This record gives sequence, C-alpha cells and structure tokens, in this order.
Amino acid sequence: MKYKHLFFDLDDTFWDVRSNQESAQRELFSVFGMAAHYPDFDTYYGTFREINQRLWTEYRDGIVNRETLRNQRFVRLLESAGIRDERLAMDMSDEYLRISPTFNALMPHSKEVLEYLYDKGYPMSLITNGFNEVQFRKVECSGLKKFFRRITTSEFAGIGKPNPGIFEYAMRKAEVGPSECIMVGDDVYTDIYGSSTVGMPSVFVNPSGAEHDQHPLHEVRSLLELKEIF
Repeated sequence: MKYKHLFFDLDDTFWDVRSNQESAQRELFSVFGMAAHYPDFDTYYGTFREINQRLWTEYRDGIVNRETLRNQRFVRLLESAGIRDERLAMDMSDEYLRISPTFNALMPHSKEVLEYLYDKGYPMSLITNGFNEVQFRKVECSGLKKFFRRITTSEFAGIGKPNPGIFEYAMRKAEVGPSECIMVGDDVYTDIYGSSTVGMPSVFVNPSGAEHDQHPLHEVRSLLELKEIF
C-alpha cells in the first residue's frame, strides 16, 4: 500500500451536511411552532444557516468557545424574529443536537468507496471539527463506524482544523509521519491548507470545480476517483 494511514474529513466529504441539517431544521420548525414567527421555512432556515456558519467560523478561529456556538445560534435565530426567550433557545439547541446526527444522508458513493478502501486493508481515521457527542453519533447512525479506527474531533484534540495541532494529534495516535499518510477532504482551507502545514499530502474533493490557491497532491470531482488513486 502506498500509505500507512488514510485520514478523512467527515462533514460534506461523507456526511451530507446540507441535506441532514435541513431535515433536522424542518423538524424543529414544526415541533417548536416557528411558522408563527417566520413567513415560511426557507426564511427560517436561511437565517439559521447564516448565523450557524458565522459562529462556526468564529469557533474555528478561536473567537468563541463550544458553549457559545451551541447556544448562541438559537438565541440569535429567535432574536431575528423578535423573540427573546433563552429557555426556548436552549430547548431548541438540545433538540437539534439530539436529532441532527440521526439523519444519515451521505454524499454520493461514500459507502462504495469506503468499502473498496476497507477491503484493500487501508487503515482509516477521521479528523473532524465538531463535538464528540454529535460526530460519533453521525458515524454510528450513518453506518460508517466499521470503516474507521479512530475519530479525532476538535474537542478531543483541543484545537480544530486548520490548526496543525489537530493533524499532529491524529498522526501521533495513528503512529505515522506526514509522508506515510494522506488527508482527504472537501474544504480547501481546513482540510487542504491545514494538512499542508504539517507536510501531509492531500486529496481535495471538489465536486463543483471551485477555483483555489492550494496545492493538493490530487484533486477529484467525485469520491469514485479515489479508487484510481488508492
């Protein structure tokens, strides 16, 4: 085998964030009666996505902590509709964290490619920004658990991608050096730039063909192309 260990991102590399997030939010919209406060689901969901993305960026950059991210996204969502009810925001946050990992839509060809790599004997692990309780349940509920030896989360490592510390942590756990492993992910900044900071080669999964200024070892439009690389 060319590499002793394959590292993968989880969200939007395998686990379909947009599809699963929307499914979870549709349930919250119904259960918590948000139709009384927003003209339609699209307005509600669009507002949530904008707030959530901003807070995740701030969390990644060390501006806000885990609890602020978890709680403030729903506080701010409700405030956008003129609702100031912290208890309701906490209830929505708890329910979102409970149900969102149970939705299991995957990116095209995820299991086919993982089965291929698993059958070839590649040791594989995940490096993912996210909370332990959520990321582990995503892997379990989507049927991906058997493929991965380890799941390194930003919570475990104490730092998130693209910080080199999380990649160094994952390599120590896998007992490999940068030249013995490779990172596969869909985010050109957190996955591709991040892994490059420790000298780890990468595969950029870029379905849309977005332009970028990074230099992955490989770039693919579909996960299926990983079969040609490995």
